Amino acid sequence: MDFDSFVEYELDLATSDGTCEVQVMQDPAGLSRCGIGSTVWDAGLVLAKYLERQTQEEKLDLQGKTVVELGAGTGIVGIALARLHPSCSVILTDKEDLLPLLKHNISINNVTNAKAQVVNWTETQPSDLEPDMILVSDGVWARDLHQPLADTIYSMANAKTQVLLAFESRNFAEEAEFMALWSRHFTFHDIKPSEQHSVMKSEDIFLFVGHLK
Repeated sequence: MDFDSFVEYELDLATSDGTCEVQVMQDPAGLSRCGIGSTVWDAGLVLAKYLERQTQEEKLDLQGKTVVELGAGTGIVGIALARLHPSCSVILTDKEDLLPLLKHNISINNVTNAKAQVVNWTETQPSDLEPDMILVSDGVWARDLHQPLADTIYSMANAKTQVLLAFESRNFAEEAEFMALWSRHFTFHDIKPSEQHSVMKSEDIFLFVGHLK
């Protein structure tokens, strides 16, 4: 993949050692023809900063655990979590055409506890993925992907898996349809704005946490 047309995006994070930057290359102009996944979206930033707050408040114990990000795109959420929790293993997944971008962004951040893997929601999922946490940001934007996404989450989850879902509301009726699909196998609740990052949040971006019934 030629990254000449890409631009850099930086996200500041507060860590136990002070602060750090997550840097990812993105293609907001769409010149790479990799689709919307090659762009940093606001829901991902809100989720990343929520994870930062959870870490600061010592509410997130990921020691030795495995996290899978579905539809990772640029990888900014998963890479941020890998920086915040170097003792966990983070697997960034997306379609095959986004794998070079994910690998490149992992490399430039020097995170050794993250890797990229192809997971296509419309295909049979790898049986070896048994995550303790699943991250999804802005994965409900396309109605035809609702069932594949719900099926993928269900196929990977087990009794201990926590699912964190974030999305920017664009079509309430369609988003409600996805939540109805999700509720067939999961219980979930919304994460209140007061629990999110003090600045990086929006009235149009919703966060949910879920577990298998």
